[in-house]
Amino acid sequence: MERVRRVCGWAVLVGLAVPLSAGAQGFSRTEFQYQGGSAWVDGVVSPPGFQHVFTLQHASAWSHGSNFFFVDMSCCDEPVSNRDIYLEWYSSFSLGALSGKDVSFGRVRDVMVTGGLNWGAQARIAKFAPGIRFSLDLPGFAFANLDFNYLVDFSGGLASGGAPKADGIVTVDFNWARPLRIGEGSFSIEGHGEWQSPAGNEVGRQPYSVLLQPQIRYDIGRAMGGPDNKVLVGTELQVWINKFSVDGANEFLPQLLFVFGF
Repeated sequence: MERVRRVCGWAVLVGLAVPLSAGAQGFSRTEFQYQGGSAWVDGVVSPPGFQHVFTLQHASAWSHGSNFFFVDMSCCDEPVSNRDIYLEWYSSFSLGALSGKDVSFGRVRDVMVTGGLNWGAQARIAKFAPGIRFSLDLPGFAFANLDFNYLVDFSGGLASGGAPKADGIVTVDFNWARPLRIGEGSFSIEGHGEWQSPAGNEVGRQPYSVLLQPQIRYDIGRAMGGPDNKVLVGTELQVWINKFSVDGANEFLPQLLFVFGF
């Protein structure tokens, strides 16, 4: 998906996603996240100063599919124009559950059809994202998914004062979560990596882009005697090649991470 999640220097899911097999039952988790950090500015699209992002994120699953959405509210020390709201929503439907048949093969335990929406206020983007998901069975992982999506751009483009309207964009996204125990500490390494294909737009041709957003989380609430997976701290590293599909606009953005789950 086009994770322009932080027009002031951050893009996503991360990307929490929920794996689902044909026999899976209900699951629901909502998180409030804060990320803050300063980019190694590329001089093209990275804003200066310290960047703040507040995220509301939700993932849930039922017997035949899953739902996921997030809303990002971002701002920076300067300029004011870098304040933004960005959201994505996706629903996935399990072919195994819908057909009542085993569709697993190799390391793939289920295949899903997906549909999603990407919307951004500052860039005035609106895109529909149909696709297919392969839910993977990888030892030790809480979940691992490989997603293929095609972005259908129905935004107003330059005529509406937004980003150039683009056609024919394909994305490939690997998203995962890998829990770890180190002594008495409970950790998780999770996030996503996405490749977006080159495409034509209103002003010519835009290059491919690559976005990596791994997180390292530590369950500080559990360490202090509270419930598991409720209060977490850590870091998120954003590496973006050709950010916003601008050729040569590369960004390295380390961030502090605070998560409150409920």
